[in-house]
Parts: sequence; C-alpha cells; structure tokens
Amino acid sequence: MNNFKWAVAALAFVLTLIFAVGVVHFRQNQLINEPLFKRISEMESVETVNLQQEGSTQVITVKLANVKDFPGVYRKLNEEISKLLGQKSYRLMLLDERDHVLEAAFFAAHLALYEGERWGNFVEMGDRVNQAMSTFGIESYSLFVDSQYIYIKAENGEAYLYETVKRYDYREAGERV
Repeated sequence: MNNFKWAVAALAFVLTLIFAVGVVHFRQNQLINEPLFKRISEMESVETVNLQQEGSTQVITVKLANVKDFPGVYRKLNEEISKLLGQKSYRLMLLDERDHVLEAAFFAAHLALYEGERWGNFVEMGDRVNQAMSTFGIESYSLFVDSQYIYIKAENGEAYLYETVKRYDYREAGERV
C-alpha cells in the first residue's frame, strides 16, 4: 500500500468524472434538446423556443403567434414534447404579447378560473370571467375547458394573452369535492 499513487488515482477519478459528465451533456443535447427544439420550432404558430434545465425539470419556453385555436395548439405542443421527453419532468411556459389591460383583466378573472378548476362550476366561472373581461373592455376572448386544462385567450387590439390552468382530479386523489 505504500507504493499507491494517490495523485494518479485522483487524476484518473477526475478525468473519468469529466468524461461521464461530458457524455451525459452530449446525450442530452444531441438526442433530446436538438430534436425537441427542431420539432417545436417547425410548428406554424411558434415564433421562438428556448430550452433550459432547472434541476431535474426541462423548462420549455415558447412564444406563440396570435392563433385562433389556442387549446389545439397547446395540446399539440404538449404532445410533441411528450413524444421526446416521455415521462420526464418538464414545464411548458408560454410567452405572448399581453398589455397592461389584458393583465388587469386576467388578474380580475383568475380567481374564477381557479375556483372553477377546484369546484367544477364552469358555467358560473364563465359568467364571472365574462364579467371581468367586460369590465376591462375586452370583447374578444375565448374560454375552453377539457379534461386536463382550462384555457383562456384574450385579445385587445394587437395585444393577446394566453393562460392555462391545469385541472387536477380531486376524486382520484381521494379528496372530497
């Protein structure tokens, strides 16, 4: 044991670690990030894409053009991401062209959206969202609910806002609704 070269062993360990990290980074970049970026960028309604790793979560930031079928585009984005990432944890963030009026209108409506998500009172939610949008003079907006999300798109002149509220299955989680 006296002839053991600690410096050589430490150097070998460090070089092996650097090589392993490089292989993981290369694999992530070549096999996941580049194809994901390419697939999303090629979608007609997508203006820009940014991929960023936050811990174990892949954050995909997408700026959408002003689209007519926001729920369809959002579902398609999630579908494309899921094809490449599978069950891996990711967060899809949308960028839009909102202005202060749209932000204020959404802020006024957001409690109704979350209450609708929690209690399933979608007709009342729609009435309250309509009232909030009318208060701020927003005449062009759409509200859509499916089994996974509540989608809202609002327009004010050239400005537009996209928001989603993820629906949670409280019955499946064993909570009382």
